Amino acid sequence: MLHRPIARTAASLPRFAARTSPPTPFFRPNVLRSYTTATRTPPSRPFKTISASIALTSASLMYFYANKDNVAHAESSMPPPISAFSTASPSSVLAELLDENNRSFLQAKSTEELLLAMFVYKMCTFPWLVDAAPKLISLAESLHMEKVAYWFVRSSFFEYFCGGETAEECIRVMDKLMRSGINSILDLSVEADENVQQDFASQEKVCDFNMKMMKVAIETAGQGQQASSSTPLVAVKVTGLTPPELLLRLNQAITALDKAFHEHQHEGKVSVDSLRKIADQIFPPAEEEQRRERDALLSKLDHSVDFIEYTNLFNVNSPIRDTWYSHGNLLTQDDLAAYDRMMGRLDEICSLAKNIKAGIMIDAEQTYFQEAIDHVAVNMEAKYNRRDGEQAPTVYNTYQMYTKASLRKLQIDVERAHRENFAFAAKLVRGAYMVSERKRALEMGYPSPIHDTIEDTHASYNGGVRFLLSKLHEHQEATGEPLAGATAPIVFMVASHNRESVILTIQEMEKHGVLPRSGVVHFGQLYGMQDQISYALGKNGYSIYKYLPYGLIQDVVPYLIRRAQENSSVLGGVTKERQLILQEFKDRVTGKAAKPVIQSAPAVVVTPAAAVAESAPDASSVAETA
Repeated sequence: MLHRPIARTAASLPRFAARTSPPTPFFRPNVLRSYTTATRTPPSRPFKTISASIALTSASLMYFYANKDNVAHAESSMPPPISAFSTASPSSVLAELLDENNRSFLQAKSTEELLLAMFVYKMCTFPWLVDAAPKLISLAESLHMEKVAYWFVRSSFFEYFCGGETAEECIRVMDKLMRSGINSILDLSVEADENVQQDFASQEKVCDFNMKMMKVAIETAGQGQQASSSTPLVAVKVTGLTPPELLLRLNQAITALDKAFHEHQHEGKVSVDSLRKIADQIFPPAEEEQRRERDALLSKLDHSVDFIEYTNLFNVNSPIRDTWYSHGNLLTQDDLAAYDRMMGRLDEICSLAKNIKAGIMIDAEQTYFQEAIDHVAVNMEAKYNRRDGEQAPTVYNTYQMYTKASLRKLQIDVERAHRENFAFAAKLVRGAYMVSERKRALEMGYPSPIHDTIEDTHASYNGGVRFLLSKLHEHQEATGEPLAGATAPIVFMVASHNRESVILTIQEMEKHGVLPRSGVVHFGQLYGMQDQISYALGKNGYSIYKYLPYGLIQDVVPYLIRRAQENSSVLGGVTKERQLILQEFKDRVTGKAAKPVIQSAPAVVVTPAAAVAESAPDASSVAETA
């Protein structure tokens, strides 16, 4: 059955004040100044190449509008396309993915979209321009010309890679993608910057506001996926929900505990005597009564504990927290209060998502935050992913497979979920902070957490996919039950632009008997990137999502720059896709192309609401920091 566009009015949408944002130096815009650029040899006469590119695109636009009648069919209303709801086999999607000249994905794009794609992709092939982008934005800000800079970004990169400035504005894009069998992950582009100084109370107000915006995103995602049987998904950044100082201290506390385990473990376990030593070393008791409580607790253990049992024992989110943390050794009482507020915000978000049967994908971030983020994600999974057979998992954690520890961490968390009877839900990515992570490691004198070679990263990523699919196969063999999102012990997303990894996943799914529509394996790509892969998967019945960022332009610019800097190999490697787009454009102009299948998305009526706007932090209450 085909998806039908949803008629939406203001009353049917979650209420949200359009383009409302608190003045928050705590957000990412200031990070523009801290990005590090890779060293590359600039091409000769760069301004000539830019001028030529702009001239070519401008000439194409002029030609298009002068000869609009010749390509008017591109904007005409056509019958619904054959999409994810037709029967297809793995062989058919593999054939499309292996055909680099496949242009079927362009049938869903208007001629104006082709022109925009050619311009944006051409700009992304200039490494020196990508590297200079943060400085150019900063220069424009210093000259009070940010409006000009943002206008250019909004009209080009923002238009191509983002869904809009508000969640509601994304619905038009979501509807259009849905007609090609592609779902969306709404992503409010809000992150924190630990380098920005701001008082704690102001940061907490910003976090409360971010939580409300994320809840709006969840409600909007639910509206946007009403015509689909797929789970609505929303990306959540923990750094937008608590002051970064807390995450840094929590990360340090978890790292200290992990280090103590590895120093005292023998064959993967720590004895009770060693636990007492660790407790005295890391949590020196302030009084005798507390020591007696700890001794009583540890005396109940009659065996050595492995890493999972160890982390549960010292879990900051456990009922016995005060036994260890009450005297402020690793975390102060203020830290614990801030921790509780953070977990409260996440509870509200996850509870809403579970109630409307949506999914929350907790994004991975820098490694100096990541242990804390993993702690939050696993605790939320344990609470909201209970295997009751009623619905698919609510909370997904993200694993950055370009880190050396990622595969082992993945295996441990799968075992943890199995022991504690909750569904393991994950998004596998390669990673987006390679440049900054390596720079930080070099400056601070510790080994880089990132794999040394791209081959090691590929092996880690593909190894993670094989591991999870093998576990699903073991479950099928043991139970004899077919896999489904609501009952499977593992649900995961292959979030990758790497064609080989996508092909490998499809082949492994076929090998292990995992059906495309089972709801246990999803695929994901960023909006505006690798459409050839995305549309082939959607057309052939695989669960495919586009990561759809949105937000005010000044908040989204850092996301766009990170995409360009950290994934320059992807952006710079779209030569073949640019060639296909150019050929499609030429064929449309000359009348050689088959008529594209294009349907205009329904208009969305957005009425600004006072509810969220009134709760935004007042400008005077949020300290501005240059």
